[in-house]
Amino acid sequence: MIDSLTISDLADTPQYLEEAAKGIWLEWWKEEGHPIEDVHKELQASFDKTTIPTTLIAHDQHQFLGTVTLVRSDMSKRPQYTPWLASLWISPAHRGKGIGARLVNELEKLAWNSESTPLYLFAKLSLRSYYEKLGWQCIEEDVNGVNIFRKHLGQ
Repeated sequence: MIDSLTISDLADTPQYLEEAAKGIWLEWWKEEGHPIEDVHKELQASFDKTTIPTTLIAHDQHQFLGTVTLVRSDMSKRPQYTPWLASLWISPAHRGKGIGARLVNELEKLAWNSESTPLYLFAKLSLRSYYEKLGWQCIEEDVNGVNIFRKHLGQ
């Protein structure tokens, strides 16, 4: 864990927009042919200061470390599930230091405070044990290469 880790709302730290967008774009959007500007638009929606969407940024003083977003829907084929933890991304140089778990925890608190329960996410099959260790329950297995998870907040 990084001692001076800070978790901030992207609306309060817009200087991290470019780094967050680039990480998300490279991880998921580029391969699908989406321009990075689409990610910028998605993240800029968090500037509105409403609860959903909200993007949290992990940083150490002035260094971007990672991001996660609370969205209303992250899977169009599962409209009954809402809201979602989406786009958890940690800078490769800082993975394995507990930053992802901190971001997840802070996003869960945010969703709980807004009375959004339960919370959903989907992740690669290989990440199942990671999310289960954080208290998430797999509710649908191998849906086109991802598992769908749910967490009842406040429990």
